[in-house]
Amino acid sequence: MNDIRWTKKEKSVARKAFDKAYERECVSITDTIKHMINSVSTPEDLWKIQDYLSKTLRNIAKKYDFRYSMLILVLARLMKDEWIEENDLSGLDEDKISKIVDLATGQYFK
Repeated sequence: MNDIRWTKKEKSVARKAFDKAYERECVSITDTIKHMINSVSTPEDLWKIQDYLSKTLRNIAKKYDFRYSMLILVLARLMKDEWIEENDLSGLDEDKISKIVDLATGQYFK
């Protein structure tokens, strides 16, 4: 994946898709936290929120890696997790889109 070249336009398209996925996932996390906060009834419930946020932060930090050498895999993972769709990649080279879709729909991520 290190030998993949990105045009200026493709970098912009990839950044928009990446940012859109991040925004969507953060909205989902926010909704989950709001629900958890509204359900707090014991001190243990507070620590569950903290545990959820810690785990989520680690996962987000691993998942959202905008290095161009990793971008095909990152976008594929975001597609597999349904944070982006193929139309969010419009403007990328067809070979890149094909690789991303193949990885997202295959057995690469379990």
